Amino acid sequence: MKKRYRESNHIMPLPIISGYRELEPAPRRFLLYIAINVVSWQNIIGPATVLFARKIEMPESLVGMMLSFLPLSTLLLLFTTPIIVRLGPKRVMMTAWFLRNIIVCIVFFMPLALATGDKRLAWAVLLIAIFGFCIMRAVGAGGWLPWLHEIVPTRKRSIYFGTEAAVVQTINVAVLFTQARLLAVDNPGISRFLLIFAIGISMGFISLLWMRRIPGGAGTKAVDSFNGLKALSQAATDKQYMAFMMVMALSKSGIMWFGAAHVMFLRDVLAVRDSTTMTLSALGALGVLLTVGSWARFTEKSGSGISMTKTLSAHALAPFIFLTAGMSSSNIIFWAMLSVATACIFNAAFHVAATRAMLSYVPDHDRVGYTALWTICTALALGATPLAAGFIIALGGLWGFRVCFILSIVTTLTGAALCRRYIHEGGASESGLAYLLNPILPLRATGLILTITMGLHESNRNASDSDT
Repeated sequence: MKKRYRESNHIMPLPIISGYRELEPAPRRFLLYIAINVVSWQNIIGPATVLFARKIEMPESLVGMMLSFLPLSTLLLLFTTPIIVRLGPKRVMMTAWFLRNIIVCIVFFMPLALATGDKRLAWAVLLIAIFGFCIMRAVGAGGWLPWLHEIVPTRKRSIYFGTEAAVVQTINVAVLFTQARLLAVDNPGISRFLLIFAIGISMGFISLLWMRRIPGGAGTKAVDSFNGLKALSQAATDKQYMAFMMVMALSKSGIMWFGAAHVMFLRDVLAVRDSTTMTLSALGALGVLLTVGSWARFTEKSGSGISMTKTLSAHALAPFIFLTAGMSSSNIIFWAMLSVATACIFNAAFHVAATRAMLSYVPDHDRVGYTALWTICTALALGATPLAAGFIIALGGLWGFRVCFILSIVTTLTGAALCRRYIHEGGASESGLAYLLNPILPLRATGLILTITMGLHESNRNASDSDT
Protein backbone atom coordinates (compact mmCIF):
# COMPACT_ATOMS: atom_id res chain seq x y z
CA MET A 1 0.00 0.00 0.00
CA LYS A 2 2.80 2.38 0.92
CA LYS A 3 4.66 1.61 -2.30
CA ARG A 4 1.56 2.24 -4.43
CA TYR A 5 1.07 5.53 -2.61
CA ARG A 6 4.61 6.59 -3.37
CA GLU A 7 4.25 5.66 -7.02
CA SER A 8 1.05 7.66 -7.36
CA ASN A 9 2.81 10.67 -5.93
CA HIS A 10 5.60 10.40 -8.51
CA ILE A 11 3.53 10.01 -11.66
CA MET A 12 3.75 13.73 -12.44
CA PRO A 13 6.86 15.10 -10.71
CA LEU A 14 7.31 18.84 -10.94
CA PRO A 15 9.96 19.36 -13.64
CA ILE A 16 11.82 22.04 -11.68
CA ILE A 17 12.09 20.12 -8.41
CA SER A 18 12.79 16.67 -9.82
CA GLY A 19 15.21 17.98 -12.44
CA TYR A 20 17.04 20.26 -10.03
CA ARG A 21 17.63 17.40 -7.59
CA GLU A 22 19.18 15.23 -10.31
CA LEU A 23 21.75 17.84 -11.37
CA GLU A 24 25.22 18.46 -10.00
CA PRO A 25 26.09 21.70 -8.12
CA ALA A 26 27.56 23.52 -11.17
CA PRO A 27 24.44 23.15 -13.39
CA ARG A 28 22.29 24.08 -10.39
CA ARG A 29 24.13 27.38 -10.06
CA PHE A 30 23.69 28.04 -13.75
CA LEU A 31 19.95 27.49 -13.34
CA LEU A 32 19.80 29.99 -10.46
CA TYR A 33 21.59 32.55 -12.62
CA ILE A 34 19.14 31.90 -15.47
CA ALA A 35 16.16 32.42 -13.15
CA ILE A 36 17.33 35.98 -12.45
CA ASN A 37 18.53 36.68 -15.98
CA VAL A 38 15.14 35.71 -17.47
CA VAL A 39 13.47 38.52 -15.52
CA SER A 40 15.89 40.97 -17.13
CA TRP A 41 15.50 39.44 -20.57
CA GLN A 42 11.70 39.34 -20.58
CA ASN A 43 11.40 42.96 -19.44
CA ILE A 44 13.86 44.30 -22.02
CA ILE A 45 13.37 42.18 -25.12
CA GLY A 46 9.99 40.48 -24.58
CA PRO A 47 6.53 41.06 -26.12
CA ALA A 48 6.09 44.28 -24.13
CA THR A 49 8.83 45.87 -26.24
CA VAL A 50 6.83 45.19 -29.40
CA LEU A 51 3.79 46.79 -27.77
CA PHE A 52 5.99 49.73 -26.71
CA ALA A 53 7.16 50.16 -30.30
CA ARG A 54 3.60 50.23 -31.60
CA LYS A 55 2.64 52.59 -28.77
CA ILE A 56 5.05 55.18 -30.17
CA GLU A 57 3.65 54.38 -33.65
CA MET A 58 6.78 52.71 -34.99
CA PRO A 59 6.02 51.26 -38.47
CA GLU A 60 5.70 47.48 -38.82
CA SER A 61 8.80 47.35 -41.02
CA LEU A 62 10.90 48.93 -38.26
CA VAL A 63 9.36 46.62 -35.67
CA GLY A 64 10.43 43.67 -37.82
CA MET A 65 13.90 45.19 -38.08
CA MET A 66 14.02 45.56 -34.29
CA LEU A 67 13.08 41.91 -33.86
CA SER A 68 15.87 40.94 -36.24
CA PHE A 69 18.52 42.73 -34.16
CA LEU A 70 18.75 39.94 -31.60
CA PRO A 71 19.42 36.98 -33.91
CA LEU A 72 21.40 38.82 -36.60
CA SER A 73 23.73 40.41 -34.06
CA THR A 74 24.93 36.95 -33.06
CA LEU A 75 26.81 36.84 -36.37
CA LEU A 76 29.48 38.69 -34.39
CA LEU A 77 30.52 35.20 -33.30
CA LEU A 78 32.57 35.13 -36.50
CA PHE A 79 34.84 37.64 -34.82
CA THR A 80 34.38 36.95 -31.10
CA THR A 81 35.07 33.20 -31.17
CA PRO A 82 38.87 33.68 -30.82
CA ILE A 83 38.27 35.98 -27.84
CA ILE A 84 36.01 33.42 -26.17
CA VAL A 85 38.57 30.68 -26.72
CA ARG A 86 41.39 32.78 -25.25
CA LEU A 87 39.65 34.57 -22.38
CA GLY A 88 37.04 31.92 -21.62
CA PRO A 89 33.23 32.05 -21.69
CA LYS A 90 32.90 33.29 -18.12
CA ARG A 91 35.05 36.38 -18.44
CA VAL A 92 33.59 37.39 -21.79
CA MET A 93 30.00 36.91 -20.64
CA MET A 94 30.54 38.85 -17.41
CA THR A 95 31.89 41.85 -19.33
CA ALA A 96 29.31 41.74 -22.11
CA TRP A 97 26.35 41.28 -19.76
CA PHE A 98 27.47 44.29 -17.70
CA LEU A 99 27.83 46.53 -20.74
CA ARG A 100 24.49 45.51 -22.25
CA ASN A 101 22.71 46.69 -19.10
CA ILE A 102 24.52 50.03 -19.29
CA ILE A 103 23.76 50.61 -22.97
CA VAL A 104 20.05 49.79 -22.81
CA CYS A 105 19.62 52.67 -20.31
CA ILE A 106 19.47 54.86 -23.43
CA VAL A 107 15.75 54.03 -23.48
CA PHE A 108 15.21 56.44 -20.58
CA PHE A 109 15.78 59.33 -23.02
CA MET A 110 12.40 58.44 -24.54
CA PRO A 111 10.41 61.19 -22.73
CA LEU A 112 12.85 63.82 -24.05
CA ALA A 113 12.59 62.39 -27.57
CA LEU A 114 8.78 62.45 -27.46
CA ALA A 115 8.80 66.00 -26.09
CA THR A 116 10.39 67.20 -29.33
CA GLY A 117 7.29 66.11 -31.24
CA ASP A 118 9.34 64.12 -33.73
CA LYS A 119 8.21 60.48 -33.67
CA ARG A 120 11.24 59.43 -35.69
CA LEU A 121 13.51 60.54 -32.84
CA ALA A 122 11.52 58.37 -30.42
CA TRP A 123 11.82 55.42 -32.81
CA ALA A 124 15.58 56.00 -33.00
CA VAL A 125 15.93 55.99 -29.20
CA LEU A 126 14.20 52.63 -28.86
CA LEU A 127 16.02 51.11 -31.84
CA ILE A 128 19.44 52.27 -30.60
CA ALA A 129 18.79 50.98 -27.07
CA ILE A 130 17.68 47.55 -28.30
CA PHE A 131 20.43 47.39 -30.92
CA GLY A 132 23.11 48.16 -28.32
CA PHE A 133 21.67 45.59 -25.94
CA CYS A 134 21.67 42.95 -28.69
CA ILE A 135 25.22 43.73 -29.82
CA MET A 136 26.69 43.32 -26.34
CA ARG A 137 24.56 40.24 -25.74
CA ALA A 138 25.97 38.78 -28.97
CA VAL A 139 29.54 39.42 -27.84
CA GLY A 140 29.02 37.15 -24.84
CA ALA A 141 26.47 34.72 -26.23
CA GLY A 142 29.10 32.54 -27.88
CA GLY A 143 30.27 31.46 -24.47
CA TRP A 144 26.89 30.20 -23.27
CA LEU A 145 26.75 26.76 -24.89
CA PRO A 146 30.48 25.91 -24.52
CA TRP A 147 30.16 26.71 -20.82
CA LEU A 148 27.10 24.47 -20.52
CA HIS A 149 28.83 21.74 -22.55
CA GLU A 150 31.66 21.86 -20.01
CA ILE A 151 29.66 21.69 -16.79
CA VAL A 152 26.63 19.54 -17.78
CA PRO A 153 27.42 15.81 -18.20
CA THR A 154 26.13 14.15 -21.38
CA ARG A 155 23.78 11.84 -19.48
CA LYS A 156 22.13 14.83 -17.77
CA ARG A 157 21.57 17.12 -20.75
CA SER A 158 17.94 16.28 -21.41
CA ILE A 159 17.23 16.70 -17.71
CA TYR A 160 19.09 19.99 -17.64
CA PHE A 161 17.40 21.53 -20.69
CA GLY A 162 13.99 20.33 -19.55
CA THR A 163 14.57 21.83 -16.11
CA GLU A 164 15.95 25.02 -17.63
CA ALA A 165 12.84 25.40 -19.78
CA ALA A 166 10.67 24.87 -16.68
CA VAL A 167 12.64 27.49 -14.74
CA VAL A 168 12.42 29.95 -17.62
CA GLN A 169 8.68 29.48 -18.02
CA THR A 170 8.00 29.73 -14.28
CA ILE A 171 9.72 33.10 -14.24
CA ASN A 172 8.03 34.08 -17.51
CA VAL A 173 4.59 33.40 -16.03
CA ALA A 174 5.30 35.69 -13.08
CA VAL A 175 6.90 38.41 -15.20
CA LEU A 176 4.25 38.42 -17.94
CA PHE A 177 1.37 38.48 -15.47
CA THR A 178 3.09 41.39 -13.68
CA GLN A 179 3.49 43.21 -16.98
CA ALA A 180 -0.18 42.55 -17.75
CA ARG A 181 -1.13 44.25 -14.49
CA LEU A 182 1.16 47.21 -15.21
CA LEU A 183 -0.48 47.66 -18.61
CA ALA A 184 -4.04 46.99 -17.40
CA VAL A 185 -5.38 50.46 -18.17
CA ASP A 186 -7.28 51.75 -21.17
CA ASN A 187 -4.28 53.58 -22.59
CA PRO A 188 -1.03 52.69 -20.79
CA GLY A 189 1.41 55.58 -20.79
CA ILE A 190 5.08 55.65 -21.67
CA SER A 191 5.99 55.60 -17.97
CA ARG A 192 4.49 52.09 -17.61
CA PHE A 193 6.74 50.74 -20.35
CA LEU A 194 9.79 52.52 -18.93
CA LEU A 195 9.08 50.95 -15.53
CA ILE A 196 9.19 47.53 -17.20
CA PHE A 197 12.60 48.43 -18.64
CA ALA A 198 13.82 49.66 -15.23
CA ILE A 199 12.92 46.33 -13.63
CA GLY A 200 14.72 44.44 -16.38
CA ILE A 201 17.91 46.50 -16.11
CA SER A 202 18.02 46.19 -12.32
CA MET A 203 17.66 42.41 -12.46
CA GLY A 204 20.33 42.30 -15.16
CA PHE A 205 22.87 43.75 -12.76
CA ILE A 206 21.79 41.36 -10.01
CA SER A 207 22.22 38.37 -12.34
CA LEU A 208 25.92 39.19 -12.65
CA LEU A 209 26.42 38.39 -8.95
CA TRP A 210 25.14 34.85 -9.53
CA MET A 211 27.14 34.39 -12.72
CA ARG A 212 30.35 34.91 -10.74
CA ARG A 213 29.55 31.86 -8.61
CA ILE A 214 29.33 29.40 -11.52
CA PRO A 215 32.50 27.27 -11.87
CA GLY A 216 34.31 26.59 -15.12
CA GLY A 217 34.37 28.80 -18.19
CA ALA A 218 38.12 29.35 -18.20
CA GLY A 219 40.03 30.26 -21.36
CA THR A 220 43.11 28.81 -23.03
CA LYS A 221 45.89 31.38 -22.86
CA ALA A 222 48.16 29.61 -25.31
CA VAL A 223 45.60 29.58 -28.12
CA ASP A 224 46.53 31.14 -31.45
CA SER A 225 44.46 34.16 -32.48
CA PHE A 226 43.12 32.29 -35.51
CA ASN A 227 42.23 29.09 -33.69
CA GLY A 228 38.68 30.26 -33.07
CA LEU A 229 37.99 30.84 -36.77
CA LYS A 230 39.75 27.58 -37.57
CA ALA A 231 37.38 25.82 -35.16
CA LEU A 232 34.45 27.28 -37.10
CA SER A 233 35.85 26.11 -40.43
CA GLN A 234 36.45 22.62 -39.09
CA ALA A 235 32.87 22.38 -37.87
CA ALA A 236 31.65 23.55 -41.28
CA THR A 237 33.40 20.62 -42.99
CA ASP A 238 31.33 18.13 -40.98
CA LYS A 239 28.71 17.23 -43.60
CA GLN A 240 26.38 15.49 -41.17
CA TYR A 241 26.45 18.46 -38.83
CA MET A 242 25.87 20.93 -41.67
CA ALA A 243 22.86 18.93 -42.90
CA PHE A 244 21.48 19.09 -39.37
CA MET A 245 22.11 22.87 -39.33
CA MET A 246 20.14 23.41 -42.53
CA VAL A 247 17.14 21.48 -41.22
CA MET A 248 17.25 23.43 -37.95
CA ALA A 249 17.51 26.78 -39.75
CA LEU A 250 14.42 25.99 -41.83
CA SER A 251 12.48 24.76 -38.79
CA LYS A 252 13.34 27.79 -36.65
CA SER A 253 12.39 30.10 -39.49
CA GLY A 254 8.98 28.42 -39.62
CA ILE A 255 8.42 29.05 -35.93
CA MET A 256 9.63 32.64 -36.27
CA TRP A 257 7.15 33.51 -39.05
CA PHE A 258 4.44 33.13 -36.42
CA GLY A 259 6.46 34.64 -33.58
CA ALA A 260 7.28 37.81 -35.51
CA ALA A 261 3.67 38.48 -36.53
CA HIS A 262 1.35 37.34 -33.76
CA VAL A 263 1.82 40.19 -31.22
CA MET A 264 1.17 42.87 -33.86
CA PHE A 265 -1.73 40.78 -35.20
CA LEU A 266 -3.35 40.68 -31.77
CA ARG A 267 -2.93 44.42 -31.24
CA ASP A 268 -3.53 45.89 -34.69
CA VAL A 269 -5.98 43.45 -36.34
CA LEU A 270 -7.88 41.84 -33.47
CA ALA A 271 -7.74 45.03 -31.32
CA VAL A 272 -6.73 43.04 -28.24
CA ARG A 273 -5.69 45.24 -25.31
CA ASP A 274 -2.02 45.27 -24.34
CA SER A 275 -2.77 43.80 -20.91
CA THR A 276 -4.73 40.94 -22.54
CA THR A 277 -1.86 40.24 -24.93
CA MET A 278 0.55 39.97 -22.00
CA THR A 279 -1.93 37.72 -20.16
CA LEU A 280 -2.13 35.42 -23.19
CA SER A 281 1.68 35.26 -23.25
CA ALA A 282 1.69 34.43 -19.54
CA LEU A 283 -0.82 31.64 -20.05
CA GLY A 284 1.34 30.28 -22.85
CA ALA A 285 4.34 30.28 -20.51
CA LEU A 286 2.25 28.47 -17.92
CA GLY A 287 1.41 25.84 -20.53
CA VAL A 288 5.11 25.34 -21.19
CA LEU A 289 5.78 24.96 -17.48
CA LEU A 290 3.18 22.21 -17.18
CA THR A 291 4.27 20.26 -20.27
CA VAL A 292 7.99 20.74 -20.94
CA GLY A 293 9.03 18.05 -18.47
CA SER A 294 6.92 15.45 -20.24
CA TRP A 295 8.35 16.42 -23.62
CA ALA A 296 11.91 16.31 -22.26
CA ARG A 297 11.36 12.76 -21.00
CA PHE A 298 9.79 11.72 -24.30
CA THR A 299 12.79 13.17 -26.14
CA GLU A 300 15.17 11.22 -23.92
CA LYS A 301 13.32 7.98 -24.61
CA SER A 302 12.43 8.32 -28.31
CA GLY A 303 15.18 10.56 -29.66
CA SER A 304 15.42 14.20 -30.70
CA GLY A 305 14.44 13.62 -34.35
CA ILE A 306 11.08 12.06 -33.56
CA SER A 307 10.38 14.66 -30.90
CA MET A 308 11.18 17.54 -33.26
CA THR A 309 8.92 16.07 -35.94
CA LYS A 310 5.97 15.97 -33.57
CA THR A 311 6.53 19.39 -32.01
CA LEU A 312 6.95 21.13 -35.37
CA SER A 313 3.80 19.47 -36.70
CA ALA A 314 1.87 20.57 -33.62
CA HIS A 315 3.22 24.13 -33.84
CA ALA A 316 1.65 24.48 -37.29
CA LEU A 317 -1.73 24.51 -35.54
CA ALA A 318 -1.00 27.96 -34.01
CA PRO A 319 -0.97 29.97 -37.28
CA PHE A 320 -3.72 27.73 -38.70
CA ILE A 321 -6.04 28.87 -35.89
CA PHE A 322 -5.48 32.55 -36.69
CA LEU A 323 -6.13 31.87 -40.36
CA THR A 324 -9.39 30.00 -39.84
CA ALA A 325 -10.96 31.08 -36.52
CA GLY A 326 -12.42 34.28 -37.98
CA MET A 327 -11.67 37.80 -36.84
CA SER A 328 -15.31 38.57 -36.08
CA SER A 329 -15.84 35.56 -33.87
CA SER A 330 -17.31 36.32 -30.44
CA ASN A 331 -14.88 33.75 -29.02
CA ILE A 332 -11.80 35.40 -30.53
CA ILE A 333 -10.03 35.63 -27.14
CA PHE A 334 -10.44 31.87 -26.68
CA TRP A 335 -9.00 31.15 -30.13
CA ALA A 336 -6.18 33.62 -29.54
CA MET A 337 -5.38 31.94 -26.23
CA LEU A 338 -5.37 28.50 -27.89
CA SER A 339 -3.11 29.73 -30.69
CA VAL A 340 -0.58 31.47 -28.43
CA ALA A 341 -0.50 28.58 -25.95
CA THR A 342 0.04 26.07 -28.75
CA ALA A 343 2.92 28.11 -30.16
CA CYS A 344 4.56 28.55 -26.74
CA ILE A 345 4.26 24.89 -25.69
CA PHE A 346 5.60 23.35 -28.88
CA ASN A 347 8.23 26.00 -29.50
CA ALA A 348 9.71 25.24 -26.07
CA ALA A 349 9.48 21.47 -26.58
CA PHE A 350 11.17 21.79 -29.97
CA HIS A 351 13.94 23.92 -28.46
CA VAL A 352 14.71 21.28 -25.80
CA ALA A 353 14.90 18.51 -28.42
CA ALA A 354 16.89 20.58 -30.93
CA THR A 355 19.48 21.72 -28.39
CA ARG A 356 19.89 18.17 -27.11
CA ALA A 357 20.39 16.93 -30.67
CA MET A 358 22.91 19.67 -31.43
CA LEU A 359 25.04 18.89 -28.37
CA SER A 360 25.13 15.22 -29.36
CA TYR A 361 26.99 16.25 -32.53
CA VAL A 362 29.54 18.39 -30.64
CA PRO A 363 32.96 16.79 -29.97
CA ASP A 364 34.69 17.64 -26.69
CA HIS A 365 37.76 18.99 -28.48
CA ASP A 366 35.81 21.57 -30.52
CA ARG A 367 32.98 22.83 -28.32
CA VAL A 368 33.38 26.50 -29.29
CA GLY A 369 33.54 25.93 -33.06
CA TYR A 370 30.50 23.66 -33.29
CA THR A 371 28.30 25.67 -30.93
CA ALA A 372 29.33 28.92 -32.64
CA LEU A 373 28.32 27.50 -36.03
CA TRP A 374 24.97 26.46 -34.55
CA THR A 375 24.40 29.99 -33.26
CA ILE A 376 25.37 31.58 -36.58
CA CYS A 377 23.15 29.33 -38.73
CA THR A 378 20.11 29.75 -36.50
CA ALA A 379 20.78 33.50 -36.26
CA LEU A 380 20.48 33.87 -40.02
CA ALA A 381 17.12 32.09 -39.99
CA LEU A 382 15.77 33.88 -36.93
CA GLY A 383 17.04 37.26 -38.10
CA ALA A 384 16.01 37.24 -41.76
CA THR A 385 12.50 35.97 -40.97
CA PRO A 386 11.20 38.86 -38.80
CA LEU A 387 12.89 41.35 -41.11
CA ALA A 388 10.96 39.90 -44.06
CA ALA A 389 7.78 39.58 -41.98
CA GLY A 390 7.87 43.27 -41.04
CA PHE A 391 8.06 44.41 -44.65
CA ILE A 392 5.41 41.90 -45.78
CA ILE A 393 3.01 43.14 -43.10
CA ALA A 394 3.77 46.80 -43.86
CA LEU A 395 3.06 46.25 -47.56
CA GLY A 396 0.18 43.79 -47.32
CA GLY A 397 -1.72 44.79 -44.19
CA LEU A 398 -4.13 42.00 -43.26
CA TRP A 399 -2.97 39.87 -46.17
CA GLY A 400 0.59 40.43 -44.99
CA PHE A 401 -0.28 38.74 -41.70
CA ARG A 402 -1.98 35.91 -43.59
CA VAL A 403 1.09 35.35 -45.75
CA CYS A 404 3.26 35.13 -42.62
CA PHE A 405 0.94 32.54 -41.07
CA ILE A 406 0.80 30.48 -44.27
CA LEU A 407 4.60 30.53 -44.52
CA SER A 408 4.80 29.40 -40.90
CA ILE A 409 2.55 26.41 -41.57
CA VAL A 410 4.34 25.34 -44.76
CA THR A 411 7.83 25.77 -43.33
CA THR A 412 7.24 24.00 -40.01
CA LEU A 413 5.58 21.03 -41.72
CA THR A 414 8.47 20.83 -44.18
CA GLY A 415 10.89 20.94 -41.27
CA ALA A 416 8.95 18.16 -39.56
CA ALA A 417 9.25 15.96 -42.65
CA LEU A 418 13.00 16.61 -42.88
CA CYS A 419 13.51 15.89 -39.17
CA ARG A 420 11.68 12.56 -39.59
CA ARG A 421 13.78 11.71 -42.64
CA TYR A 422 17.28 12.84 -41.69
CA ILE A 423 17.64 13.15 -37.91
CA HIS A 424 17.73 9.69 -36.35
CA GLU A 425 19.75 10.49 -33.23
CA GLY A 426 18.58 8.47 -30.24
CA GLY A 427 15.73 6.64 -31.94
CA ALA A 428 14.48 4.75 -34.98
CA SER A 429 12.72 6.59 -37.76
CA GLU A 430 10.25 5.70 -40.41
CA SER A 431 10.83 6.77 -44.00
CA GLY A 432 10.31 10.54 -44.13
CA LEU A 433 7.67 12.08 -46.38
CA ALA A 434 6.01 8.81 -47.37
CA TYR A 435 5.41 8.08 -43.72
CA LEU A 436 4.03 11.56 -43.08
CA LEU A 437 1.59 11.23 -46.00
CA ASN A 438 0.06 8.08 -44.55
CA PRO A 439 -3.68 8.95 -44.24
CA ILE A 440 -3.87 7.32 -40.79
CA LEU A 441 -0.92 9.33 -39.46
CA PRO A 442 -2.73 12.60 -38.56
CA LEU A 443 -5.09 10.84 -36.14
CA ARG A 444 -2.33 8.73 -34.63
CA ALA A 445 0.05 11.68 -34.38
CA THR A 446 -2.57 13.97 -32.82
CA GLY A 447 -3.42 11.39 -30.20
CA LEU A 448 0.21 10.75 -29.38
CA ILE A 449 1.03 14.47 -29.18
CA LEU A 450 -1.86 15.02 -26.76
CA THR A 451 -0.78 12.01 -24.70
CA ILE A 452 2.79 13.31 -24.40
CA THR A 453 1.70 16.87 -23.66
CA MET A 454 -0.64 15.73 -20.88
CA GLY A 455 2.11 13.62 -19.31
CA LEU A 456 0.35 10.31 -19.98
CA HIS A 457 2.94 8.78 -22.32
CA GLU A 458 4.86 5.75 -21.08
CA SER A 459 8.12 7.75 -21.10
CA ASN A 460 6.71 9.94 -18.34
CA ARG A 461 5.50 6.93 -16.32
CA ASN A 462 8.83 5.18 -16.68
CA ALA A 463 10.61 8.29 -15.42
CA SER A 464 8.31 8.36 -12.44
CA ASP A 465 8.94 4.70 -11.67
CA SER A 466 12.67 5.21 -11.78
CA ASP A 467 12.35 8.01 -9.26
CA THR A 468 10.77 5.63 -6.78
